Amino acid sequence: YPFKGMARRKATRLNIFLLLGSVIFSQSLTNRLRVPLYFNLQSGVGYDSNYLKLSNLEQDEVSYYPALLGDSESASSLISKNTFEVKYSPYFFEGHETRIRIKINYNKYFESANKSYSSFGVYFAQHLGKYEWVKLSYSYLPQYYLRDYRDRDDLIVNTNTDQYLTSCYFSQGSTTLKYSKWLYLKRTWLEGIINYKTQYYNPAFTEFDLNLFLVGVQFNSRYFRKYSLKLRGSKTFAENYINQEVLKSTLEIDRGYKQYDYSISLKTKLMVNYFNEFGVFYSTSIRNYSSTHLTDDLHNGRSHSENKIRIWIGNKLNNDMDYTLHISKRMRKTDATVDWIEELKDFTKLEVTLLFSYHFTSDILY
Repeated sequence: YPFKGMARRKATRLNIFLLLGSVIFSQSLTNRLRVPLYFNLQSGVGYDSNYLKLSNLEQDEVSYYPALLGDSESASSLISKNTFEVKYSPYFFEGHETRIRIKINYNKYFESANKSYSSFGVYFAQHLGKYEWVKLSYSYLPQYYLRDYRDRDDLIVNTNTDQYLTSCYFSQGSTTLKYSKWLYLKRTWLEGIINYKTQYYNPAFTEFDLNLFLVGVQFNSRYFRKYSLKLRGSKTFAENYINQEVLKSTLEIDRGYKQYDYSISLKTKLMVNYFNEFGVFYSTSIRNYSSTHLTDDLHNGRSHSENKIRIWIGNKLNNDMDYTLHISKRMRKTDATVDWIEELKDFTKLEVTLLFSYHFTSDILY
């Protein structure tokens, strides 16, 4: 009676499937998934005094060589900043929150259509215990314009003396994994960070393609309830990704580097009429390029240090809206074996941004 045996086996499998389904999709789990969706719409305007990161020398040259500005007429620009974000926080595991977030950004530069860009990101975090989380995120930037550059490899390899500048832009994908653990102090935890990033350039500049790997650690504390402190350190290994065809035309120059980044951030709550949040952020980075090619004046023996300071204030306008004002300054100092490289790569810029956020909740999953 082989057919009876097959029928029993099918019935057993069906019962197991139904049992697993009843466990996985139990009423308790269903209720834990039926939570609100949180939406955040953010929009504002910013000003960047040097959005192309021109050196002082280049800014002096702009008056008689305006091609340095690409498609714009000024080295500074107003910026429209816009973000749409959705947050969903179910409890896949009872007593442990899961956070899922989707974010879309669009920045429009009024001086340059080329510089305007969009990006999107997804974020997943799973609570494991007291201040213990595993976080995974991915972001993608389809196209980011740097500025117009002279393709120097074309001059070196092909002795092409054509002085026309070429637009330089890249796409970027970034994957980040974080793990945090409580440090047995009140509201204090440590977070480990691993990040893998790709930066792939347009055809004229593929010799600058990079694969970047970052490892870091961040100390977080709200030991004093009104203050939030973050200390972070990381090291980045940037490997120059060059295919064989490009390698033959670039004199085997290595554009990779190693970079150290350190930062401190302090935020506090204040009882002031016009703002109740004040924060300050400071970061410094040191980059050393890998190239040892004697003809590579641009990278051989080159390093730079970069410092950034940012302060911000914010406050609620009502239960659904708030604002934040950011002011930041960024400065880079370059050391190189050739003076003109130092003059070319140093820059200073000032940024001011005012953002308004509108929050609302949807019960569409109920």
